[in-house]
Amino acid sequence: MQIRIRILCENQASGAFKGEHGFSALIEMGGKSLVFDSGQSDTILQNALISGVNLREIDGIALSHGHFDHSGGLLSLLDVSGPKKVYLHSHALEPKYFISGKVKRFIGTPFTRDALESLSRELVFTKDMLEIIPGLHLSGEIPRVNDPDYREETLFREIKGNIEPDPFTDDQSIFIEGPEGVIVITGCAHAGLINIISYAEDAFGKISAIVGGMHLGMGMSTEKINESLDYIESVCPLRIVPCHCTGLKATARMLERFKNRTIPGHAGLLLCF
Repeated sequence: MQIRIRILCENQASGAFKGEHGFSALIEMGGKSLVFDSGQSDTILQNALISGVNLREIDGIALSHGHFDHSGGLLSLLDVSGPKKVYLHSHALEPKYFISGKVKRFIGTPFTRDALESLSRELVFTKDMLEIIPGLHLSGEIPRVNDPDYREETLFREIKGNIEPDPFTDDQSIFIEGPEGVIVITGCAHAGLINIISYAEDAFGKISAIVGGMHLGMGMSTEKINESLDYIESVCPLRIVPCHCTGLKATARMLERFKNRTIPGHAGLLLCF
């Protein structure tokens, strides 16, 4: 069975494709398809059209977490695709903020639950791992085992009027049982890249590819980048596709370290397994 992953939204773009700060990928396997994340605007619609993708034919949508650059295009997507099942963690709809010094900026989902429900066939709230398509699993909450102290000091959520550091319980990834091992697709890896990869490996075995935002940019220390690259090297994936929030510095180090196993992501990129 062939597995196809087409990047529909990414910071970088090629040809006629449009880039924006965000992420979205269309996954096709076994005659089924799933859109993972939706970027921050209707850019996903333009890029799908250029790709020849009929969004009305997708079988469902999943969100990695509740930030605007992964969920902002969701209502536009549903407006075109028609009602679909939407898989997300219940905490994805909480208000979320970037706070640094005197700067406070809303970065959560730019719509209400009512608006989402009005366009969806069904909202499926996930906490545990869930098989959406045979062989394709939404991770559910990622255990913080191999990197238990991983956190992001400028990112917060609001619960019952109280603002607190965001533990990112809503951060989910996709694990696909591929022909050469597990394909891991991350949205932003807020749960910690090492935690995500190790969870996938414990559940399904050998890792064959890592695709998506790996959150090694945004001022991440050289020590943390090297620690993550050391871990990637230990699981020895055949393909590494850094996208979105991975950062130019970390991507450059991947190209230097992993050579042609590294394929920098961009809108319009098609990966086949």
